[in-house]
Order: sequence, then C-alpha cells, then structure tokens
Amino acid sequence: MLAVGFEEDVELILENLPPKRQSMLFSATMPSWVKKLSRKYLDNPLNIDLVGNQDEKLAEGIKLYAISTTATSKRTILSDLITVYAKGGKTIVFTQTKRDADEVSLALTSIIASEALHGDISQHQRERTLNGFRQGKFTVLVATDVAARGLDIPNVDLIIHYELPNDPETFVHRSGRTGRAGKEGTAILMFTSSQRRTVRSLERDVGCKFEFVSPPVVEDVLESSAEQVVATLNGVHPESVEFFTPTAQRLIEEKGTDALAAALAQLSGFSRPPSSRSLINHEQGWVTLQLTRDSAFSRGFMSARSVMGFLSDVYPTAADEIGKIHIIADDRVQGAVFDLPEEIAKELLNKQIPPGNTISKITKLPALQDDGPSSDNYGRFSSRDRFSRGGGSRFSRGGARGGARGGGSMDRRGFRSSRSWGSDDEDGFSSSRGGRSFRSGNNRGSRFSTSSDDDWLIGGSRSSRSSSRDSSRSFGGACFNCGKSGHRASECPN
Repeated sequence: MLAVGFEEDVELILENLPPKRQSMLFSATMPSWVKKLSRKYLDNPLNIDLVGNQDEKLAEGIKLYAISTTATSKRTILSDLITVYAKGGKTIVFTQTKRDADEVSLALTSIIASEALHGDISQHQRERTLNGFRQGKFTVLVATDVAARGLDIPNVDLIIHYELPNDPETFVHRSGRTGRAGKEGTAILMFTSSQRRTVRSLERDVGCKFEFVSPPVVEDVLESSAEQVVATLNGVHPESVEFFTPTAQRLIEEKGTDALAAALAQLSGFSRPPSSRSLINHEQGWVTLQLTRDSAFSRGFMSARSVMGFLSDVYPTAADEIGKIHIIADDRVQGAVFDLPEEIAKELLNKQIPPGNTISKITKLPALQDDGPSSDNYGRFSSRDRFSRGGGSRFSRGGARGGARGGGSMDRRGFRSSRSWGSDDEDGFSSSRGGRSFRSGNNRGSRFSTSSDDDWLIGGSRSSRSSSRDSSRSFGGACFNCGKSGHRASECPN
C-alpha cells in the first residue's frame, strides 16, 4: 500500500495515534525503506523475521513454472493455462498496464468468466469486483500490481505473471496471492525468448527455481476440460437428474459409453475435433517441426536462411508456406524449429531427406535463441521509486543480446537476425552483410545461390557462379564461420 501511493495516509494515521500503544507492522518483504519507516514510528521494536537468511523468499507450497511464449501467442495460451492448471479454481492474471488488464479480460470473457481490476476503476467498482471474485461469481481476475499487495482473497489456486514484474519484490507479492495459510498454489511466469536472462536473474534474486514447461497440448486441455465438466455435473440437483434419466438410459442402450462421451465433448466446448496447434504461436491448424543436422555432413552454422534453402531443395511448397523460424539455443545441436500448415507438414515428413538431416514433429519446444531485445523493466527501478520518487538505479539486469551467429527468427516474408539484416518487401526478403546482398523473389528454389553456398545450405550445391568469381578480389564482408572480416568462410583458417 505504501508503494502505490498510500504512504502519506499511513504516516498521517501513525502520527495521530495515542503515544502509549502497542504497534505491530507487517510486510511480506523488508526493503530498506520499510525498515526506515519502522524505525521512525516504532520504539525499540522487536523484529520477527520468518524468512531470515534463507535464499528462498517465497512461501512453501507454491509450485513455480515458466513458459516461453511469443508476444502474439500469449492470449491464446492464457486460456489453456487457466484450464489446465487452475482446474476450475480461482486465478489472478497480473499485467503491467491498465490497458492490458482490460484487453486481456475482454478476450478471456468469451471463454472463461473474468473481470479486470486496476487503478482507473472506481473504489465502489473495485469492491464489487473483489466480492464477486471471492464469492466465485467469476473465476479469473485480471489485474495490475494494485492487486499484488494488501488484498485478502482466500483460495486462489493459480497466479499467472502475464508480464514480467519490474523487480523481485513485486514477483514475491504477486506470487504470494496463492499458497496462503499453508495451502498449496501454482505460479506461472510467461516470458519471451529475449527475456530468458531476466528469468535467470529473477531466480537468483528471489532464491527460487522455475520448472520450464511447454504450453499445454490439446490433449491436456481436453482432459482438464472434461474433469471440470464432471465436477460441474456433481453439483446438479438430484431432482433435476430424475427428469433426464429415461433419456439417458435410452442413449446408453443405443450408443453405450459414446453417448456420455459426446455429452462431455459438447459441454467442454469441443463438439468438433480440435486441429493441431503450433508450439511457437499456438495458432490452430499449424504444426511445429524441428530440423537438425549432423555437423559431419556440413560446415558453418544453422541459420534461418539455411532452413529456407533446405526446404526449397526438399519441398518448395513448404518454403512458400513456412511460418516463423527459430534457431535452437544449444551449441551441441545444429537445429531450428518452424511452423507449417498441418497438411503441408504431413507431406514434408514423407519426403526423402538428404543424409545427415532429420525432420521431426515435436511436442515440446527446445531452448531457442533470443529474437530481440528485452521488453521488460526488471531491475531498472524498485516499485517504490516507480510510484513515489521517480528515481532509482539505472542499471538493468533484464534483456539479452541478440542470438549467436545465425540466430533470431524468420517468418514467411523476411527474417530478423543479430547481424543487422536488411528489410524485406512483399515478394520476399533482402538483406546485406559486409557488402554482400541476398534477395529473394518468387523463385524460391534458386534464391540462395552465393559464392559459398555450402557454408550454410544444408544438402545444397555450390553455385556455378562461384567458379567465375575472381577469387583475388578483396572481400569486405565478415566470415560466416568465425565472424571476422577480410575473408570468406571457405577461406577461413578456423
């Protein structure tokens, strides 16, 4: 409450209390400014610290999960997370801005009953919203950090950090809305690949350990939805059941257990079979595939262009319809993941693949290279500085540099990478590095021909133009292999 603007009000109350009294102040965290306030208004106080020197700052019984997402897939994943992890219980979703709270709540309402809570809502409406949430009139509260402290809401089963908190204290307070009074709870942190280092910093600062998991697959969502329907059925009044018993008996005689299964499917919202979903952006109708190659069969490193070149050789239709490409962040593996429409993915998996390369459908994303700068403000300032003083430290623990060579992500129009590639246009993409340029057109099968194709093209062949190029000309670009300027990868001493 002090951090969000009530400091003067609290101090006014303390100054008007009788001089002879017993005062007790409670705080989930004890930063220096809280200690300073206690020294000012308490006389020789006794400090009772329930955390002490323990590295773990969170209450016991809170399970911590971290899920890598993209900015576009967050809202789609959110409803699945609530279905699978809350199991019909209460959920608080924390956003950074009031606008996000309103928009996320509105998007969820069509699937799960939810309300928004933030500073622009009147006090009367806040009380109505909180009472409705406590009484179970709706099960999802989407809120800014105004709900992270000072609220007594029992039996919250799930906390979702839709956006990363700005500091470790806020994370502790947010997560502390669940697992209260000795009960168990779950907290899920959603982050993008560029925020992975921030998540590691948060682990270190709070003394916690996240279990990194993938977004729920369709089978998990179906199972959890069915369980919630069964729990709802248990609440149907017995007298109402009697009216439907004859029909139920007739259906069982005609269709057996299929009748009950059909009813569960309809009540769960899956009257039609669900299509496959991308693991990258969670869109329906897409399949995420993984391409890996044996380093013994190629030189150089995996890049978004090498994936496109590979697909152009093996199945040009897949290269035309590919979604985003992400490079695997594992030095021991030369690989990438990408999305394809479901039918095209099936065709690609049946194609003949060049030796040393493997394409497979995956159910869990590996660690991916960063695809851009961090967008969070974690570690830049404390919540007190943010709300009251406006000052604070200027360092940032968040963020991450661009991915390693060939890192970044690529979509069907163009690609982004850590090496300042050029901009794309409607027909394809163009880029430049060290004086060399690449441009694609509608002919995807030949757009990647350069003087050293075998440095990056999986299963590709050297362009005929390379033999006619004057090898004595000085090369002003950077080597694909070692990153140094002045020579090509084919001439690299390393």
